[in-house]
Amino acid sequence: MRTARATLIAILLVGIAVSASAGDMALTRDGDFYRVAPSDDGLVVHHRSVDGAVAGYLIPQTAGIAATSMQVGVDELTGTVLVAWQRGIEPETTIEIAWLGAQWWIGPYTLAGGDGHTLENLQMMLDRAVTVVEEDGESIEVATTFLHLVWWSYAENRNDGSAFLASVALDETGNPEIDAFQPVALSDLLPYGIGCEGIDDAPGLAHPKVFVDPQSGAPHIFATDFSDCVFQILKLNYEVVEEWVGEIKRRRHIVLVGHESMIAANPDIILAHAKVEVGHGLDVVMYWEADNSVEYVQLDENGVPPVKSLPFGEDGLTKEEAVDMVRSLVH
Repeated sequence: MRTARATLIAILLVGIAVSASAGDMALTRDGDFYRVAPSDDGLVVHHRSVDGAVAGYLIPQTAGIAATSMQVGVDELTGTVLVAWQRGIEPETTIEIAWLGAQWWIGPYTLAGGDGHTLENLQMMLDRAVTVVEEDGESIEVATTFLHLVWWSYAENRNDGSAFLASVALDETGNPEIDAFQPVALSDLLPYGIGCEGIDDAPGLAHPKVFVDPQSGAPHIFATDFSDCVFQILKLNYEVVEEWVGEIKRRRHIVLVGHESMIAANPDIILAHAKVEVGHGLDVVMYWEADNSVEYVQLDENGVPPVKSLPFGEDGLTKEEAVDMVRSLVH
């Protein structure tokens, strides 16, 4: 296997080849809206087209299941609707996936879990990679849609767990290449730790996030490493590799996980209900609610700055508005 020389790499933003999605909802560029929700008969994908027509698509073999963290996305190149969710309760939880092609559902398939670990806080994102490679004076375009899944996994204690990533390519018909599904523990990617007593009792930080950086257009992951008191931002890089299948040369994308930044966290300021927002330029703000204020810290690689406070209930500022104001610091 060798790597083709890339002269131009363009990572297309979410929404160009795939739908804009927000958990259990997705909106295509054509204006079609999708939402996955539970019903008495199982999980249903509700579809409202741009002309107002509505339809519902029941996912088979989902009646009576305990489903959480439901995610939906649409590959706009093929029209395939992909749905992922967590099934079961602690400690026997699994991650399931099913997709709707032109005529029928495929799946559900179990992707992870069922081994005594608790899986939670699933997030899903579709992203399109386009790379132009030069060979013998000819420009060749290689394009792949990837399904990225992240979640938190732990055996007994959430704080002893790790964020996981699995990236799967879609084939030309929009079907995920399930046989290539290989979850990676993100905590194992840290080059070193900072040495600390660990972050305790902070379930709000066991939420890995997969997102597109609006500045670069590249997909990233934000994840907490509880044991080393580190927040890490990882960039998902796409690279074209060449393989020979018999006498036919095949080019395909692979995903390489690289470090964008690593931020040390002071455990003394991390509270049980702390949340994290990552925004423009990969700026990070961590915030939590106090008695009459929203407390927050703007994190960077230069250390931990002091805690700041935005009171609510004064000057007509509500708690929700205070949270929005703090989150806006990184947008």
